[in-house]
Amino acid sequence: MSANVARKYAEWHWGIPHKTVIDWEDEDLPENDLIECGRLVELHFREPGQRKDTVIKLPRVEANGSHLCFDPEHPNGRLYVLSHSAFADKMRRKYRENPQYVGGSKYRAMRLSDLARGVGGRHGTTDYPNVVASPIGVLTHVVYATEKKGDGYSFYIHKMGEESGIRPYLAVDEQGRSWVVGGNYRSPTPGITD
Repeated sequence: MSANVARKYAEWHWGIPHKTVIDWEDEDLPENDLIECGRLVELHFREPGQRKDTVIKLPRVEANGSHLCFDPEHPNGRLYVLSHSAFADKMRRKYRENPQYVGGSKYRAMRLSDLARGVGGRHGTTDYPNVVASPIGVLTHVVYATEKKGDGYSFYIHKMGEESGIRPYLAVDEQGRSWVVGGNYRSPTPGITD
């Protein structure tokens, strides 16, 4: 980890320095170092045609091995979900292999860049990896757990599109990886905005 990334981590966590560096093998992630917002605890999204959010709560083991991160090199701090293998497997089985959703289902797989352009916002761009994923709904909230100076270890709930109304979509690829696509958020110090 470069000194610059270590400094940005500490700024983002209100003065708490990083404790570990994880070497995450995934050729579709940016080549530069990502910064962890925190351990992923919950994803809230609204499926097409539904009035209520679907809430996915990660069990402790999966949450401890899943990370909500941002790319400090991206001009808007693009978010990435690094999933524990058991969580990715559940997402793959539910949204990519379940007969309810495949073969003319409500979730048509598409390239992340195509989905991002349709969603719009600051992240409605074509600079996504060449990955095909199924959009499963509008991402309304993310909940992550981390330590920030003055708050100690806490859960942080971020409402997506809070100011602009432009929310990203949550998409799942054939490996079960979750992608945050499009939207108007940023990830500056000291946290996710919009």
